[in-house]
Amino acid sequence: MNMKTCPKGHFYDGDTNATCPVCAAEQGRTAGMMDDYGATEPVGGGSSGGFSGVGETEPVGGGFSGGFSNVGATEPVGGGFSGGFSGVGATEPMTGTKAPTRGFNGSGETMHLFDDKIPGVDNYNDETMAVNPGMVAGFTPVVGWLVCTEGPDRGHDYRIRTGYNHIGRAEHMDICIRGDKQISREKHALIAYDDTEKVFFFGPSDGRNIVRVNGKMAMVPTELHAYDILTVGSSKLIFVPLCGEQFDWNN
Repeated sequence: MNMKTCPKGHFYDGDTNATCPVCAAEQGRTAGMMDDYGATEPVGGGSSGGFSGVGETEPVGGGFSGGFSNVGATEPVGGGFSGGFSGVGATEPMTGTKAPTRGFNGSGETMHLFDDKIPGVDNYNDETMAVNPGMVAGFTPVVGWLVCTEGPDRGHDYRIRTGYNHIGRAEHMDICIRGDKQISREKHALIAYDDTEKVFFFGPSDGRNIVRVNGKMAMVPTELHAYDILTVGSSKLIFVPLCGEQFDWNN
């Protein structure tokens, strides 16, 4: 036996075979597969070939904005964000509108809903107004005062108006006693004037500390009289009425 080795490392008997039988078998299998599929053809002269019978490929519009064969190139969308799709055209600005706009009026333009009042409805979009028969709309006159006699804000006076007057340290309170830290920021207490019965009442609201009238705890609204002393937080406030049986803005 004459043992030989082919370039691929296969061993074979040189007395029996002139060449490596293993390599010959591999070449036979590769040729058979190519016969099944047919020879490949170049596609358009380039290196990206395809299977037989497929035909050449076509360039896609020369760039990213092109399309597939027989589709055609895409079109730019109006030159910017405000454009439209092909066949639609660019959008146009709406002129003559007011800001802020809040609805449509069917004519293509937006309309401002609050330019005019609804017929038969007065002040429908305004703030709530206190009841003031015979008074100028939006004006609520003073009906009395609180004057601080003890506490951080001693010497300050506070106006009382018709209806409910919330007492607290916050700036938006009806009666703002900002220097007393024992008073809650919002709605510590409440003082009210009823211009129908012409009486004043004082009582607690959402505050943590107890309120008093002439040194007595006020757990419920208590009717006030001239020069009563109210205790709110660490402050004492003297009550000075203007309106009552002798005078009222409605008379």
